[in-house]
Amino acid sequence: MSVTTTVLFQRPQQEIATLIRDRLNRSVATRIVAGFATPGGLAEIGAPIRANPGSLETFVIGASTYPGFQALDNLLAAGVPMDRLCVHLGFSAPSGTPKNPVVRYHPMLHSKVYYMELPGSRVCVFIGSHNVTAFALGGSNGEASVLIEGDVDAPEFAAVRGHIDEAQRQATPYSPAMKEGFSWWFKEYVEGLKAEIRMPTDWVTVRTILAFSHVQGGRGPKTGETIYFEIPAGIEQIESLKTEVHLFLYDTLPADPISAIAAASTASRRYTCQTIGVENGQGNREVSVDWVIDSSWALTPVPSATFRPSTLFGMQQVRAKVVNTSLSSYEYAFERERAGWDPAYSEVDVIDVSESSLSDDVARHEVRGYRQINTWRLVTSLEPRSGSQLETDQKALNRATPESGAFILVSLRRRRSGGKQGG
Repeated sequence: MSVTTTVLFQRPQQEIATLIRDRLNRSVATRIVAGFATPGGLAEIGAPIRANPGSLETFVIGASTYPGFQALDNLLAAGVPMDRLCVHLGFSAPSGTPKNPVVRYHPMLHSKVYYMELPGSRVCVFIGSHNVTAFALGGSNGEASVLIEGDVDAPEFAAVRGHIDEAQRQATPYSPAMKEGFSWWFKEYVEGLKAEIRMPTDWVTVRTILAFSHVQGGRGPKTGETIYFEIPAGIEQIESLKTEVHLFLYDTLPADPISAIAAASTASRRYTCQTIGVENGQGNREVSVDWVIDSSWALTPVPSATFRPSTLFGMQQVRAKVVNTSLSSYEYAFERERAGWDPAYSEVDVIDVSESSLSDDVARHEVRGYRQINTWRLVTSLEPRSGSQLETDQKALNRATPESGAFILVSLRRRRSGGKQGG
């Protein structure tokens, strides 16, 4: 009862349809369980099944589109008995709300198992991430799978058959009369998934200075005391808008600004401050302040309350008053709100499907309404959509973003974390 296992494949984008079709052509008993199926995927593996419809003993899918269910009808027309096709509707629950009385985004069947019994009491089974779609089987998606082969009596295959039996037991029989209902149920799932994306819409467009510092000694600022620091020259809308300064004090300053932002809620002390003065260039040669954030980002007291700054070229002086020794939790954004993002494409990682084995036009083009796509390129990053408006002082703002390495930053938007929004 020896069993061998082959890992498929080192590269995630690898065509697997040829291997499955080869086994299907020799299979005397086929059982398939998949989370999702499309017309293209069914076209990839449909020919061997249509040639020997009686060999398909079980076909359970978790979801499909209306055209996908129409493709199941083609299997019925080819002679596959209807009781061998099943749809797993997942688990759900009453939502308790009248608008959507049933929870739409819910646990679904995601198994991907292609089990085939071959002549000579041999079995092969593909187990992995490949749904019955052209993108998955044809090598466009990034997928992973293992091929297990051996004697039909091996305990591993008994466990696989048990999994298939249970998936089939939980599923409901397919009927052409129900394909509209099954498609509607999947649409509800997708709509529920959209709601779970929850991109926040409660950003407040307001500039906020974030100052991350570590304190020297035990005492920290008190309400009414003033703090001096410097930011890049040319940043506008600071003094005129009475910009808030959110000061975060750490016992030990995090390694970089991005880490400081991530750890903002754990800062030992947090303060709400407000700008009371901004001076471009050399500005004041002497200022009356109680605290200074120096070039090492340390917050130090000014015993005499008089400080003589040595402002570096390209910097401007800021004074802020502590108005509260506490601070609400915020999420900060350092760019304007974007209408969209454009992908950046790799010139090296390319999938060429011009010579694809997909059997018809429907199979080759999973996404309808687009021109014929023969080449897919790896998306390496997302960039703000071309034409998105920049701030007039964007160059200066770039020197006060987390990527700049500075611990005094200027955010353009903010939102309260986990609660109703205010300024």
